[in-house]
Amino acid sequence: MSTLSSVRDLARAEASPFTFGRAVALLAGVVAVGFETIMTRAELAKSRRQLGELDERLLRDIGLDRATARGESDKGFWA
Repeated sequence: MSTLSSVRDLARAEASPFTFGRAVALLAGVVAVGFETIMTRAELAKSRRQLGELDERLLRDIGLDRATARGESDKGFWA
């Protein structure tokens, strides 16, 4: 088969149509990524809230001061 006939065959081949199955798979992927993002943010918000509840001794152990801990714990869900 020559290169020219390969190009012709390729040009004649139709692009596979966008099917319902592909649309569902794409939507499922978007939902999964969104859910994972929300769960990650919720876990981060919980960790920040717990950081704000630590006493001075524990903050000193991890190398933070009260102002830094308060600044982190005051950040919102999407920060």
